[in-house]
Amino acid sequence: MEDLHKISQKSKRVTLANTKDTVIPKEDCGSGNTPLIVTCYYGYTDMVQWILHHDVDVNQCRDDGVTGLDGFTPLIYSCESNHTSIVQLLLKHKPNIDAQTYAGGNALMFSAVNGNLEITQLLVKNNADCNVCCCSKQSFIDTIKSHSSKTLEEEKQGSFDYLIKKASSHVADYISKKTVNYVFDIEAGCSPLHFACFMNRLDVVRCLLDHNANINMTNEDETTPLFFACELGNEDIVRLLLDKGADTQICRLDGKSPLQIATDNGHTSIVVVVSEHMKEATLSSDSCSVVSGSI
Repeated sequence: MEDLHKISQKSKRVTLANTKDTVIPKEDCGSGNTPLIVTCYYGYTDMVQWILHHDVDVNQCRDDGVTGLDGFTPLIYSCESNHTSIVQLLLKHKPNIDAQTYAGGNALMFSAVNGNLEITQLLVKNNADCNVCCCSKQSFIDTIKSHSSKTLEEEKQGSFDYLIKKASSHVADYISKKTVNYVFDIEAGCSPLHFACFMNRLDVVRCLLDHNANINMTNEDETTPLFFACELGNEDIVRLLLDKGADTQICRLDGKSPLQIATDNGHTSIVVVVSEHMKEATLSSDSCSVVSGSI
């Protein structure tokens, strides 16, 4: 009888840990929350540890009416909120490390936006895919029209405000002078490396490149990470990308090159760096051609 009682009690704890909105107000941080999602969101490490001990589904998602399941898993929330110790706990339970939200964001993307090197390292060491990208603009628009309780403009404003909130003062000031459509455009099809370069997260950029991030990945308008580094004026990131083989010849859909973007934004030192790199690449190519022709 005692064993049956223990089994019954464990079953009740497992049910409780997986139950949506258990003693949690719906207005807290979205409907359909479970205890695990909320404790990850707020950083309650001890409670997360207890819940995980009771066979909870580590990949459970929040249900707030966007797609039925909007994709914000406990791991994504923990990364978004910079809760390193909770990320460590979750990774021990083998979550879907590349799970994506309705907009295509994933755990690695949020750690890149935040510039959290420790969490980024944890994710890549556990085989997170550095080349998973956000969804296209049309895909996002279709999702919002079909399922969201928010309008497209409200979603755009939310993304705009979020990036400003997460950015350094320099980047936040730059974004604040743009429109919500600017942020909507740059996010479409972006990889974690794109976001790290845009947000000026040098250490995260280096980490991603060390773990096979595609340095010449293009987003929806053919922007590579180098474009963002040239646009925001981070010379250290520009130099790192060039040293790692970033292609200076790729142009966006509007026909502009990274060099032109640096010029348009008045980043003189970056114009010099990129120009010198292009000259050296040309000389090297010419030298190889001469050697090849003489053989």
